[in-house]
Amino acid sequence: MQSLKLITLFIKNHLVQLGRKWISLPLLLLSPILLIGLLAFSLLSLTDIVESETIEVGLVNLDQSEETELIVNLLAESSQLGEGLHMKQVTEAEGIEGIENDQLNSYIIFPADFFQALLDGQRSQVSIIGNPDRPLESQLVNELIETITRHIRGSQANILTVNDYAKELDMDSEARNDLLFDQFIDFFFYVLGSNQVVNEQEITNHATASPLHYFSLAGWYTLVTIWLFTVYTQLHRNHDQRMKARMQLYGVTEFQQAIATIVVTLLITVVMSAFTFSGLLYFLEDLTLVSENYVRIALLTLLHSIIFLQCLLLLDWLVPSQKLTLLVHTLFTGLVIIFSGAIVPMIYFPAYLEQLFQFSFAHQAFYWIEQISLNGRFYADYQALALTMLAGFALLGVISIVKGRMQP
Repeated sequence: MQSLKLITLFIKNHLVQLGRKWISLPLLLLSPILLIGLLAFSLLSLTDIVESETIEVGLVNLDQSEETELIVNLLAESSQLGEGLHMKQVTEAEGIEGIENDQLNSYIIFPADFFQALLDGQRSQVSIIGNPDRPLESQLVNELIETITRHIRGSQANILTVNDYAKELDMDSEARNDLLFDQFIDFFFYVLGSNQVVNEQEITNHATASPLHYFSLAGWYTLVTIWLFTVYTQLHRNHDQRMKARMQLYGVTEFQQAIATIVVTLLITVVMSAFTFSGLLYFLEDLTLVSENYVRIALLTLLHSIIFLQCLLLLDWLVPSQKLTLLVHTLFTGLVIIFSGAIVPMIYFPAYLEQLFQFSFAHQAFYWIEQISLNGRFYADYQALALTMLAGFALLGVISIVKGRMQP
């Protein structure tokens, strides 16, 4: 009960202390808005938004049989081969001209007697002519066609089995060919309809897919972190050794002062954060959130803020010099912002830094805020952040006891 009274007393003292700075404090809180706004505008200007270029592929049919014509038409009309791939039927002369004029990435040649060779169990080679100026796209087309031909060869074995049984049953030649053709088309439709032609894994980079939304959200998150640092610094600016010694004489512990500092800093920052987030949603009209997600974002921001303040307090206790503490706090705040992935997304960092991002509480909080706001998630993982917060309070309690016993 006595500890609660002391914490309440310090909270009132901090509020009075901030009230005396009613002129300078608003300027300190508003100046980061201008700074973050200019930085976000610069990043938006530098972001290169390039639409994905469609890979153009020509289909040259030298067989001219009805069956091969149907296969080529199915390939040209299929949308299952990849979203950025477009196939169209051309003549061989048009294919050569398309490569020379850089209008085609490559073209595929179906040789004469292509389908009849398949029915006879012979190996029929499909030729792919690539564009020398676009080797990457040509390689992609080659891999795609190799995948399709492997499926065709697999179906060829089944067709030949059906053909053998049809011959044993003395089936008419024309009826047998129709049966084999139907079987082949069934297998071919299976190939085009399956999701195994191209295995696609979509990774959305919101920094380029929706840069306005991403950098607005990242700017708000960075602004909250800077406000936490600013308010905390103002509260601890006038603390000296004589004041700490007097507090100890009255039985006040470092932990009680730490709780009061966290509460006051959160109180000021929460009000500013809620106000600016409402303004953010007002200007971004197409960014809509359900009421449940407001609670999730608020909880994630609160956990991030508490852990960040715990780290500032630990650094304040462990670094003896007040001037050096300010420098360490500034560097730590910069690292928190960088490793949150807000200003520079994680995808642009080297792969070996990925593990460091996973251990960053700032990255975990911002990642789930981004997923909820931009990907429409209705859940978030709070466990890691909650455990980190509890561990931080435990560490603060232990260090405050140790400091109290070490000091005279």
